[in-house]
Amino acid sequence: MIAAKLYDGRTSASREAQLLMEGRGSSARLRILAAGTEASVPVGDIGLGERVGETNRLLHLPDGGSLEVLDNAAFDAALAAAELQTREAPLRLLESRWTYALLAVFATVVGSALFVRYGIPALATHAVRYIPQSVDSYIGADSLTVLDRSVFQPSKLPPERQAELRRLFAEVAADAGGEGSRYRLELRAGGSVGANAFALPSGIVVLTDQLEQLARSDDELRGVFAHEVGHLVNRHAMRLLVQTSASALLVVGVFGDVSGVSSLAATAPTVLLNAAYSRDAEREADAFAFRWMSRHGVKPDHLADLLERLAAAHGDTAGGYLASHPDLRERMQALRRQQQVGPQR
Repeated sequence: MIAAKLYDGRTSASREAQLLMEGRGSSARLRILAAGTEASVPVGDIGLGERVGETNRLLHLPDGGSLEVLDNAAFDAALAAAELQTREAPLRLLESRWTYALLAVFATVVGSALFVRYGIPALATHAVRYIPQSVDSYIGADSLTVLDRSVFQPSKLPPERQAELRRLFAEVAADAGGEGSRYRLELRAGGSVGANAFALPSGIVVLTDQLEQLARSDDELRGVFAHEVGHLVNRHAMRLLVQTSASALLVVGVFGDVSGVSSLAATAPTVLLNAAYSRDAEREADAFAFRWMSRHGVKPDHLADLLERLAAAHGDTAGGYLASHPDLRERMQALRRQQQVGPQR
């Protein structure tokens, strides 16, 4: 017998009751004994409420009444003997074994790490497909306006040098196909940012005076331009913005609702100025740069020389271009050792 309380469904009063499980499987019945009355109800007609912790289970009877089970363990044992099982039984089994709990914790940690490493970038790549190019243009232009007010100053390079740099950039952007026609170079005095170059989603590449002055040849700057155009071609800046905004990532990537990208505009300037792309993104930008340099006879040694000079001048822990492209220097050095691309200029 299992102790319980019986409610008739019409008043709040309860009566003490005893329960007995009879039969097995689909023919199992629950006998209810209460104050000299007796009833037998098919278990299949009873709504078996779920157990939550150690709270008493509620059974909903077909006549509108209910039973509050006072001995959950005995009732669970009766169900098991009758070859019956509630929906929460497998979960309670897992919760009651510490080995299962440890496995669940391990699976959660590993799953979370894999999602951060592979899931989020993949979801960001998927989400960017839903974002029209007009959004890139808006965020890029707005970001440059914010940076001009807070970080940059107008370039102090001579006008003729600025014109020459834009011509060099146009040569590189021409290999980006139809999209390359909307790419443009912006020159700025970097201030606290120092020697740097980075791509904005709108197709703008910003080059600071400090990086131009550090370069010893135009081929070194061509290498920088080619790498940054590679980021533009693959929309890495927008992918990075979406990836760093959890709300936008879920709204756009899961539901395809581009209204979620409105939250990106506020964080875009800071994220893009200090962009640290993934290794996969850097390899894609490298691939474009290497193809361009190979076709135009510019060896990657030139870009490697510039990066090494930048590291020597500011140290490996410096900000600027090395901070936003942390492993580019190593890849260029490896390429120098393993590959010859075109005749040296």
